[in-house]
Amino acid sequence: MFKSIVVGRSGESIAGTLVEQSFTIESTFGVTLTFKTKDIRWIHFKNPPNVEMDEIWAATDDRVRGRIRGKSIRLEMGRGQTTRIPYARIHTIIVNQTLDPSKGLPK
Repeated sequence: MFKSIVVGRSGESIAGTLVEQSFTIESTFGVTLTFKTKDIRWIHFKNPPNVEMDEIWAATDDRVRGRIRGKSIRLEMGRGQTTRIPYARIHTIIVNQTLDPSKGLPK
């Protein structure tokens, strides 16, 4: 089972499954890159002074900084409940956490 954890700017967090299949970032390299959500480990949203630009950390250990396109994510929280969370309220998304169903702990 893959879950993501959305950490808000004031420290609260909520777990669920990201509905988005990919994220696109206009990188500081001057190119636009799209990463499949399944290939991302962390997303940090611009929040000065700690995070000066949006960042995507890929499973391949690539770290790309720039501006993520879009305005919000959709998070499925279970039992068919989906919510939309604006980027402006998110500090970090920890993506694709694998849970061991027998222990309920991250592997």
